[in-house]
Amino acid sequence: MARVSLLTKALCLLLSIPSATGLVANLGSKAKVGRVSAGPIDISSLGCGTWSWGNKLLWDYDPSQDEEIYRAYRAVRDAGVTIFDTADSYGTLELNGRAEILLGQFERRYQGEQSNNKQQSNMFDFRSFLGNSDSSAKNNKQQVATKFAPYPWRITRGSLVQAAKESLARLEQDKLSVAQLHWSTQNYQPFQEGKYN
Repeated sequence: MARVSLLTKALCLLLSIPSATGLVANLGSKAKVGRVSAGPIDISSLGCGTWSWGNKLLWDYDPSQDEEIYRAYRAVRDAGVTIFDTADSYGTLELNGRAEILLGQFERRYQGEQSNNKQQSNMFDFRSFLGNSDSSAKNNKQQVATKFAPYPWRITRGSLVQAAKESLARLEQDKLSVAQLHWSTQNYQPFQEGKYN
């Protein structure tokens, strides 16, 4: 039996589901996650973090867990979660940026599955012939809130813009919903703090 990742265990605890199998089997029967306004964007009221994806040191990540992580991803997406917290530094050593790569791969796979399921269900749905569109598709679009590590070599606005472009390349997406500095540099490099203002 494959070992259960800490991510899946954390999702089970968060959603009060007794096991990883229960997460996948029972989440669909739960009420959908609501939506809230966050300034100019509308997001799910519950988000999902990706810190453990690619982190060997703290979370004992191994690429063999990717399929299990995807099942958990699909379950939270099916429940209505759209906002995902990630960072360019999530992943360790040679896996740096792995969380963003997986997040992009998982969303493309998820959307492909949703498209196939919709096509199959529309074969017997006469509303599709009348042009009635599914308004929930707009509210179910993945939203990425990523953070950029303020490494010592990132001391200009341009270096943060470049970091955003690199995140988009890993995600294979054209825009971020939220981009933010991962932590303050005030305590160890105060001159860098003023560069971002």
